[in-house]
Amino acid sequence: MDIRHQILQSVYTLAQRQAIKDITVNDILAEATVSRGSFYKYFSDKYDVINSYYTEAMTAIFRDCEAYTWQGIFTKMLCYFETHAAFFDAAFRATGQNSFTDFFRQHLVTHFADIIARHSTHQLTTDDQKALQFFADGFVAYTRQWALTGMQQAASELASDLHLFMPACLCEITLTAVPEPR
Repeated sequence: MDIRHQILQSVYTLAQRQAIKDITVNDILAEATVSRGSFYKYFSDKYDVINSYYTEAMTAIFRDCEAYTWQGIFTKMLCYFETHAAFFDAAFRATGQNSFTDFFRQHLVTHFADIIARHSTHQLTTDDQKALQFFADGFVAYTRQWALTGMQQAASELASDLHLFMPACLCEITLTAVPEPR
């Protein structure tokens, strides 16, 4: 495992045991058995590691998608959260500067816009972009609440609920599978 992935794995491991706000760079260094210089070569702070972990996980999840539907995308994402509940509980509990919640919100807007651009012929209008921002805000708030209350609802049910809450102008965008360039 390379140094960058050692660091990512160490934050994942630490977040299983303690609150992210309590994790220090020294804790990460000890868990990953890497130097401070190696840490800062790859990451600016502990939140950057958390956000990178999430980004890499989502990239891997969607790399091999054969079919794209909004509910399918939501389900894949939420099932991953459910499988890694302790990590995402800790990630959503951290608030303030560089929080995962803020990162997740911005990531969803960008990710959903990218999905539309790559998997449909639809061009986002200004109203679509506003609806996308509005939906991402609600998606994050609802998902955060779900994570912080023990994920009592099945991920697939939450995905269905979120799909029901999606603005009509976005629901109507048909997505198609597009092979990734290799």
